[in-house]
Amino acid sequence: MKLIFRTLTGVILLCLMSFSAFSQTKNLVGQVLDSLNQPISYANVVAVNQSTQKIGAFAITNGEGRFKLALAPGSEYLLRISFVGYKQFERVFTEWSPDEPIQVVLSTDETMLDQIEVVTELPVTMQGDTLTYKTDAFTTGTERKLKDVLDKLPGFEVDEDGGVKVQGKKVDKVMVDGKNFFDGDTKLATKNLPANAVDRVQVLKNFNEVSPIRGLDNNESLALNIQLKDGKKRMVFGDLTAGGGPKERYLGHANAFYYSPKLNLNLIADANNVGELPFTLQDYFRFSGGMSGLATRTGSSISLSGEDMGIPMAQRNNAASLETALGAFNLNYHPSSKWRHSGFIIGSTSENKLGSNSQRTYLRNDENNQENLSTASTVENASGLMKYAVTYTPKEETYVKYSVFGKVSDIQNRNIMDSDFGNFRQQINNLQSRRPYSVQQKAEWYHAPSEKRVFSMELNWEKKYQDPLYDLTTNQQPFVGLLPVMDSESYRFLQQQEVHSRVLEGSFNYYHILNATNHLNWNLGYTNTKQEMISGLNQILPNSESSFPEFSNDNRFGIQDAYLGMTYKTKWKDFILSPSVFAHRYTWQDIQFEDKNEVEKFLLLPGMYAKWAIKSNRSLVYRFQQTASFMDIQKLAEGYVIQDYNSIFTGNRMLDNGLFSNHSLFYSHYDFFSSLNMYGTVNWQRKKNDLVNTTDFRGINRILTVMNIEPVNETLNGNFNVDKKFNTFKMSAGGGWNSFTTNNLINDVVNQNKQFSQNYHVKGTTTFFKKVEVDLSYTFATNKYQGQSTQNTFNTHTPKIEVDWDIWKGLKLNADYALNTYNNKGSETQSEFDFLNAFLSYQGKSSPWEFRISVWNILDTRSIRRDSFTDNLISTYSYLVQPRYGLLTVKWDI
Repeated sequence: MKLIFRTLTGVILLCLMSFSAFSQTKNLVGQVLDSLNQPISYANVVAVNQSTQKIGAFAITNGEGRFKLALAPGSEYLLRISFVGYKQFERVFTEWSPDEPIQVVLSTDETMLDQIEVVTELPVTMQGDTLTYKTDAFTTGTERKLKDVLDKLPGFEVDEDGGVKVQGKKVDKVMVDGKNFFDGDTKLATKNLPANAVDRVQVLKNFNEVSPIRGLDNNESLALNIQLKDGKKRMVFGDLTAGGGPKERYLGHANAFYYSPKLNLNLIADANNVGELPFTLQDYFRFSGGMSGLATRTGSSISLSGEDMGIPMAQRNNAASLETALGAFNLNYHPSSKWRHSGFIIGSTSENKLGSNSQRTYLRNDENNQENLSTASTVENASGLMKYAVTYTPKEETYVKYSVFGKVSDIQNRNIMDSDFGNFRQQINNLQSRRPYSVQQKAEWYHAPSEKRVFSMELNWEKKYQDPLYDLTTNQQPFVGLLPVMDSESYRFLQQQEVHSRVLEGSFNYYHILNATNHLNWNLGYTNTKQEMISGLNQILPNSESSFPEFSNDNRFGIQDAYLGMTYKTKWKDFILSPSVFAHRYTWQDIQFEDKNEVEKFLLLPGMYAKWAIKSNRSLVYRFQQTASFMDIQKLAEGYVIQDYNSIFTGNRMLDNGLFSNHSLFYSHYDFFSSLNMYGTVNWQRKKNDLVNTTDFRGINRILTVMNIEPVNETLNGNFNVDKKFNTFKMSAGGGWNSFTTNNLINDVVNQNKQFSQNYHVKGTTTFFKKVEVDLSYTFATNKYQGQSTQNTFNTHTPKIEVDWDIWKGLKLNADYALNTYNNKGSETQSEFDFLNAFLSYQGKSSPWEFRISVWNILDTRSIRRDSFTDNLISTYSYLVQPRYGLLTVKWDI
């Protein structure tokens, strides 16, 4: 396969060079100004070939009003320049010089402001913080979903999971005709909204749906508003897909959308066993519901253990099989201009089978630190989510909202493991299951009685329940010397836990607007968190069972946070500064078997937000926040808890809070003139008095606890991306870095762990004969781990080629091939695995039917390599993946 890839790569590179050599174009450059000689940004520049009456080139002016068009010489072009509120400029060009920029001055046309039909036909318009794209100017008609449309828009980036970035910044919310789509979820929108229904895409910068506090906060939220075509605004549309293949493969998918001025309904259904993930556990986490974490805005962090954590995240490239189903319903109802009702219901199930072999290196000083572990797992998950919200806006100065959110899940993870620890080998069978649920409610009130004053109040209430069950069976006596285990042919243990959590928090804000560039914000708030935990461990014998008192917990924990803070925001020329400081009074109580421990303390937590608008298309943002990080009941509970077949955890009730200093820097640069897009982020975190796990090795077993450690732990990470479009192709490159230093204790000796991971990518995209689009990319990832006595480095090289070929009148071929070379320097081993996928589809012009043949993993690759690192071990994995399979699908556009 190496030879195949190198041959393909050589052919593509040769084609790129020859294509560039024979494509003769000449740039027409210029600048657009107003009558005061000020540059006009986001003006639309179009060159129309007078012979063919087709658009020869299109551009948008940058922050300096400059534009550049790549035109074929020897033709006559009509240059047309348009911008909202100005008279349209037109001039015919037959000869021009790329070294002699033209200058265009647009004159104001007041009457044009009322001509909405003219404004809406511009490919790109900029009004205030809203950037609008007319999608027909960028698409070809072959797009299927919203994701395909966004990929064609300048400055947009859509990842494989459906996440969207615009000019390097993550999109937080997606709306359709101004109404939330599944609570703003980007994935469900990009992968399900049909492309032929989209008329315009609006980028809403500094978005805030609460009008009284617009411009007063520093969130810089980014939202997309998808405007539908006129024919789609009062009708049912969507698509239905059904497919099947050998070995009982199947896929069914349905999207149905009903839109009218007052009522919007969305229905999504999916069922398949081919690895298509309509809803993952990551999506489940992301739907956080009504709680917004009021105290986190002020520097407090009380981390409650996630009720869903610890369950493997199955995907096509790391699971032997996946079977999923989804049903989702979304509602938006506007009975009047004052009332808005919205909500969703999502239900999903999955059954995934995973298999892996791993080599584990424990970070200990003796030689007995190597384990080979084989695992076969079956993960079953059923989850349900529901949200309802009602909003009342009697006038623009008042905003009232109530929302309730609930989620419930049933998760089971069955594992069959074979552990080889040198002179000790055991077979393990365990079951981890839980049925957690949570209910959250939130009330919000905002009111601006005058232009100088704004009041707001928020109340949150949450109840969470967790019941993790751990059922462990092994053929060898586990935890020798740690548990008084009764002899048996096999050993089975049953550990039950129940954790109840309740959170009540409220916040009152007063904004005082001093003038147009200065305002003050006073914030008074209170948070009360209460938890209860009961746990126990039993050994199950043939005719009886025995319990272990040292594995019992009966604990109660409560922490209260009362705070008062002030934020000042000022703007001076191109700079915005917003310092803040919050005074907190913390009290917490820890009761374990009626033994009570109480603590009280005061903290001042400063923060800073600063932004430099270097130019209209360039900015630099700095954020600083000092955070007090607190423990939860599971870190305090001193009764033992089995975490794994060879690890036991005990809490520490003498824990204090950690104090973290968080610094971040974000740079963004987008230039329409040079078609250059750059953005990068740097984050630095210093963790003082950090809560870290300590490890005490007892033979093959580990005793884990948590403590505050005096040495400062640090994390430094960043990323940088750049892309540029040339006349015939587009190039992009970037990288990411993550370096952290963690100090902990191993066998009562201070141990310093270091990790430095890097990834770099480069990609070239071009189109041949307006029919074949080729993407050629290369990715390199390296992870270096270093502990007190062990170090290792893992490298992965991944060249990849993707081809989209519009063969003939609706017949289309998509194919991708990736070669992965994985190297483990510690064991001096190397492995290769590659994937080839191909998809052939046909849809006639104006036909609602599409026929598609899909074949995944054509080369029948069976496993891949990965690595991971924790505070006490390094692991390298070999994962089983789905074998070769194919599918024939039929889709009908409603």
